[in-house]
Amino acid sequence: MKMALPIFFAAVLLSFLACQREQSLAPGENVSLQPTFTSIQKNILTPSCVNRGCHPPVGPMSLQEGVAYNNLVNQPSAYGIPRVDPGNAENSALYLKVLGDVRVGGVQARMPLGAGSLTTDEINAIRDWINDGAKNN
Repeated sequence: MKMALPIFFAAVLLSFLACQREQSLAPGENVSLQPTFTSIQKNILTPSCVNRGCHPPVGPMSLQEGVAYNNLVNQPSAYGIPRVDPGNAENSALYLKVLGDVRVGGVQARMPLGAGSLTTDEINAIRDWINDGAKNN
């Protein structure tokens, strides 16, 4: 019984550490991040959304490579605006969610949930990709 409490606390600590988002490089250091869907998938969606277990391969809102684009672009959201509205980041739930905008739940609903917010470079890449037409490139 004496060992149960330390083991419990160790398990809790490990579960918190497992959910931590990897720290991004300082702004300007992630040269592979570009405002293209391929880059956003590789550098943002897969590590921050899929691998964290929030938008896994199985489920209606999967952001796994191969299905994420079709699940995002021109698809309705629960907020009365498209998940991604090509050419209009300010009317795209994805962009507003990573900002923590009040129109999509506010700061408490900012994505990724339970982790630090995306870096400015990551948010700007999403914004620029959407404003450039949200092409599948």
